[in-house]
Amino acid sequence: MSDKGTEDTEWDNLCNQCGSCCFEKIEDERGNIFYTQTACRFLDIHSRTCKIFDRRFEINPECIKLTPELVQSLHWLPRNCGYKVH
Repeated sequence: MSDKGTEDTEWDNLCNQCGSCCFEKIEDERGNIFYTQTACRFLDIHSRTCKIFDRRFEINPECIKLTPELVQSLHWLPRNCGYKVH
């Protein structure tokens, strides 16, 4: 595995599988975020795991690739998100 692959795996392992990333959200004109009950069709809502995790960006172009930089700017991630508490 390349160093990049190892880094990606280590980063992905930080996820605590809360599923918040995988539910549709609506942002109003004031920047308030409202969570919907509409999950991505690839999310197993019982286990909170992605059914296509290893190929999620290839299969679902709407899936957001969370990076350390992006995580710091996303206000809709919960405080206990594994990526945020890293």
